[in-house]
Amino acid sequence: MLKYLGNELQISIVGVGTKDAFRALQSDPQLSNRFEPVLLPRWEFNQDFLRLLVSFERMLPLKHPSNLHAKSLAMRLFSMSEGYIGELSRLLNDAAVYAVKNNIEVITPSVLDKIDWITPSQRKRQLDRAM
Repeated sequence: MLKYLGNELQISIVGVGTKDAFRALQSDPQLSNRFEPVLLPRWEFNQDFLRLLVSFERMLPLKHPSNLHAKSLAMRLFSMSEGYIGELSRLLNDAAVYAVKNNIEVITPSVLDKIDWITPSQRKRQLDRAM
């Protein structure tokens, strides 16, 4: 089906997922030959991460600048997201929604304190305990 879709639509199909998704693809020889695995490493706390925060801030619908790239706030965001871009995106989205709903219009450390955020490693520990 994937081959048919790719040929019919004349597009390349990219599969993205976790280790479990990779294992599932490897269980089928036809699928494992169609996708070349590429590891996307976590972000490091460096200038690239700070530039990423600047890019995110440009996209946020807030009235006031949050200066997400300021060192203390950037370190907090990095810690909360654990270097995962998807986590950072969701974290900033949650914080922006809270800021707008509460007429704050800026992401601050106190806004981050008020959103219901659980780090990826904490969620994993909770899941491991539940199983």
